[in-house]
Amino acid sequence: MTAPLPDAGFLNRYGPRALILGGSEGIGAAFAEQLARTGFDLTLVARSAGTLEATGADIAARYGVAVDCRPMDLTRPDLAERAADLLSEHEYGLVIYNAGATHGVGLFLDNPLDLARNLIRLNCDGPAIFSHLALSAMRERGRGGMILVSSMSGLVGSGYVAAYAATKSFEMVLAEGLNWELARQGVDVLCAVATLTDTPAMQRSGMVPDSGFPAMSAEAVASGALQHLGTGPIWYAAGDEVVEAMRAAPRAALTENASRASARLWGIDPA
Repeated sequence: MTAPLPDAGFLNRYGPRALILGGSEGIGAAFAEQLARTGFDLTLVARSAGTLEATGADIAARYGVAVDCRPMDLTRPDLAERAADLLSEHEYGLVIYNAGATHGVGLFLDNPLDLARNLIRLNCDGPAIFSHLALSAMRERGRGGMILVSSMSGLVGSGYVAAYAATKSFEMVLAEGLNWELARQGVDVLCAVATLTDTPAMQRSGMVPDSGFPAMSAEAVASGALQHLGTGPIWYAAGDEVVEAMRAAPRAALTENASRASARLWGIDPA
């Protein structure tokens, strides 16, 4: 099914070009396709150059928009300098930070410390850097938008993905504060909180395919995020009612359930 496009004013408000970090596949590629169909030119960033170039060439050929591809590791130590260079190349009316898939599943102390530190660089440092640089330019222009893609894991601490869950909560709280600060100046910030989503990264993570948890499509997550940009700081792909039910439960029970769900998703014996 074709995902619904944003309304007619979307390109005027957030165009003419979008920067998608983590734009080579999955949710990022779905964002790219839907924005290209709307008429956006694109800059796509991802670590895997081959996949990135293939996605960019396909979108440019099908929709006739300009697509630049920039291979980049978003955990590199000089990311702030590289981000500044990248943002100086074009006027971006929309920036989407979609990097940060689950990896290194297992008990925190049984994994190398570098796995946790890499997640902090990817899901905390990266969003902070691109938010500060991109939103400063948007504030000067008096228009623009930013979407940070987070995860339901960020709503509660969970065993087996403790560092990942902690870093994804950072994106939610950051978006809430930034949207409050900038909405009055014509700039919208949204955290799109994805639920379990069928993406290549999910499949590579070692997740058990028959775990019994249904997965959303990447297209549905991207479409929902674009439709909700400008309506508030947080959009939950799973629905507000799911989140309200979670918040009504005792915190310890939520962590217990989330930890057991993580074990089930990755085929770990929690005993």
